[in-house]
Amino acid sequence: MGPVIENYRTEKKVKTEEAEANNNIPASDTASSGFLGNLLVVPMDGSHWVGIKAIAQEMGRRGHRVTVVIPEISMRMGPGKHYDTVTYPVPYDKAHIDSIMSSLKDMMEKSSFTEKIRKGFSKMQKFTGFMHTTAESLLFNVSLISHLAQQNFDAVLTDPVAPTGSLIARKLGIPTINLLRGLPCSLDMKSAGCPSPPSYVPRFLTRYTDKMSFQERAFNTLVALLEPLLCRLLYWHFDQIAYQFLGEEVGIAEVLSESAIWLLRLDFTLEFPRPIMPNVVLVGGINCNVRHPLPEVINDTR
Repeated sequence: MGPVIENYRTEKKVKTEEAEANNNIPASDTASSGFLGNLLVVPMDGSHWVGIKAIAQEMGRRGHRVTVVIPEISMRMGPGKHYDTVTYPVPYDKAHIDSIMSSLKDMMEKSSFTEKIRKGFSKMQKFTGFMHTTAESLLFNVSLISHLAQQNFDAVLTDPVAPTGSLIARKLGIPTINLLRGLPCSLDMKSAGCPSPPSYVPRFLTRYTDKMSFQERAFNTLVALLEPLLCRLLYWHFDQIAYQFLGEEVGIAEVLSESAIWLLRLDFTLEFPRPIMPNVVLVGGINCNVRHPLPEVINDTR
């Protein structure tokens, strides 16, 4: 085993040196051990793509091998300088995507809680149907999944709003890293094992804060009790997809609970206090532009 391990380390070291030379990466930017990972990225379209693209680009810039799997037709997703792109066919066109997105624009307009639920649920059904189609196009693409299984990925980076990446990670037996803002019905916090006391953790769409009256806490508790039913309605089709793809009776909640790391696009200074687990990391500034120094003219006038 000694020569094999030594050869493996030598190969990794050579790859690190080559990557640093090709990308002009300082040695301090790569792992001190010289390890270069092999990352599979299964992103979601729209604004969700911004944060994941930034991570994929930076990981690739540092010499890691990054493969991004995207549909042939999308709103924003596309190739990049520091990662490889693998595409798969989907049964819709750009006009269909635009119609889906336009129907979601008024979801956050000011209205009563019941009105938000009524309008939001019907529109979310249309949107989740679109996600189901995209997920099935990837998961049941036998040749592509077989190709991915042969690439020896170390982990999957994904947005669990569409749990396609989580299902692929379970299929390949590798860890999942989630990057997200949040999931409907607090599924992210439940899957991560985070306590969520309704006495001071406001539920989605209630517009409450951590300071609630007794009546508000009672209503917040009622919403918390109804969340499992909402989750079942929203994710039942994904549960069926999981059963067909994995060949085992497992739901999305169980698949998500196996995630290794949760990267939440939240900032603790802007959020209400709540308990989180050690593998939940707040990365709220990841979508912010890199700041630039003030021009010398302005500095001179100070």
